[in-house]
Amino acid sequence: MISLQLRNRRKIIVAGLAVMALAAMIYLFNSINRSTHRFHEALNLKQDKLDKYRQKVLEKKVMERELLSLQTTFKQAEAALLTGKTVSLAAAEIQQIVTNITNAAGAQIMTVRILQPDRSAKEMYLAIPVEVTINSTMRQLTQLMYKLDSSAKLLSIAKLGIKARAGRSRLVRGASTANLITTLTVEGFVKKMET
Repeated sequence: MISLQLRNRRKIIVAGLAVMALAAMIYLFNSINRSTHRFHEALNLKQDKLDKYRQKVLEKKVMERELLSLQTTFKQAEAALLTGKTVSLAAAEIQQIVTNITNAAGAQIMTVRILQPDRSAKEMYLAIPVEVTINSTMRQLTQLMYKLDSSAKLLSIAKLGIKARAGRSRLVRGASTANLITTLTVEGFVKKMET
């Protein structure tokens, strides 16, 4: 009977140790599983952050290309500005351009007057106005306007007034050669100068 009790005790001790070992293994397995799960979550978060950073780097490259394109366009647009360093030099440049275009169109300049630019505007560029009075036919005026519009320098016509010259007009091949007196204010642009 003692040996039976001893065997039962051993079985109980072995069963208890087995249960404890099983409980320890289950605890260890759950602990490892939780750690692995936390590790995967942290890894996924870091992967998401890495993906966001990669996207930012790609966006930066796209933005740098767009910036370079805009800078090139800006330089090309600024090449159309007048090169005069003062208002007088810029106005003289406009006068020279208008004179060349008028002569090429076969019209005649009657008067040229340099107007004061509006310095109160807060823009980055200053418009330099020059008022020109021209004697021309309708065809010459049309050519002149077209050539002003397609000039290499950025020019705009701020004001335009056309009067028919008193007197007789002739008809040549169905077209009137009536002389027109045109007063136009041509504006060219320069970077705003400090005064």
